[in-house]
Amino acid sequence: MRNKNLEKVYSRLIGIIFILFVISHFIPIPYQVMQPGIAAELSPMIEVEGGYKNEGEFLLTAVSSRRAVAWDYFYISLFQPEDKGLTALSEQMPENMDMNEYIDLMAQLMEESKLQAQAVAFKQAGYEVEVSGEGAKVVEVMKEGSAYNKLKKGDLIIAVADKKVEMAADAVNIIRNREIGDTVEITVLRDGEKMTFSLKTVELKGNPGNPSIGVLISSQGLNYNFPREVKFNTKNIIGPSAGSVFAMEIYNQLIKKDITGGRRIAGTGTISLDGEIGRIGGVKFKVMAAKSAGADLFFVPEENYETAAKYAGDLKLLKVKTIDGLIELLQRELQS
Repeated sequence: MRNKNLEKVYSRLIGIIFILFVISHFIPIPYQVMQPGIAAELSPMIEVEGGYKNEGEFLLTAVSSRRAVAWDYFYISLFQPEDKGLTALSEQMPENMDMNEYIDLMAQLMEESKLQAQAVAFKQAGYEVEVSGEGAKVVEVMKEGSAYNKLKKGDLIIAVADKKVEMAADAVNIIRNREIGDTVEITVLRDGEKMTFSLKTVELKGNPGNPSIGVLISSQGLNYNFPREVKFNTKNIIGPSAGSVFAMEIYNQLIKKDITGGRRIAGTGTISLDGEIGRIGGVKFKVMAAKSAGADLFFVPEENYETAAKYAGDLKLLKVKTIDGLIELLQRELQS
């Protein structure tokens, strides 16, 4: 009799555990799961008018993210898998901004990175280009950032660290290339008056390793003119971190000699109008994506190199700071 009662108890416990297990796969929680995303060839995504076809490939790498469920939290917290991570939604955006607004801003930064990539590539290939803007408009100010109670929604950032800001990506790139704890001068226009603030870069919880002042921004008054048309088909990829690899793919289609040497070259890093390659987030997941795609080389911003090296294994890394430097490294690789 006692054995039968125990069997009933065990059966009920197993049933409850099974139900909880199933339910945990459907209950959304305020986190995102981050993991390796695509490492996709760029030649089908980018077409330069009158451009050359090449044997090798540049590969865009991305981080995949999705809304977490309860099971993700338990599993990742308990086992801490190398290829997955959790990021709180509240740490990615201000509390009064919803996910759709945030995605729209990231999509805008992606479009700006395309403009910057085109400008840099055409200049590198010897063309004259024109890109200009009025500055970066402050859309939201985060409570956790150093800009809180100093910058205001509607401020127009026109310079960071004495460097002119013409579009949002300019400000993002300049700040990301500082060290956490550095002080930067932010110059804004507010109601027609020029004002300058000294703000320290901080590390936001949802963006570890990346310096920030805690604002979301968008470009104001963009104007550009390029000598040839460049068509992009990047679908749902957003954010500014593919700017450098965009620039290399465009440049490679503009020049006669294939700079890849027939190899598969993956990479990441923001791009500024002066050709600087800036740090990005999620580099370990991008390295993993490149390895899975069989990349021969992976170029990575100088600031991300140490982290990337921990996960690269046999994948050869190129530490880069500028497009000029990257091109020089690739030319050396071809000769070796």
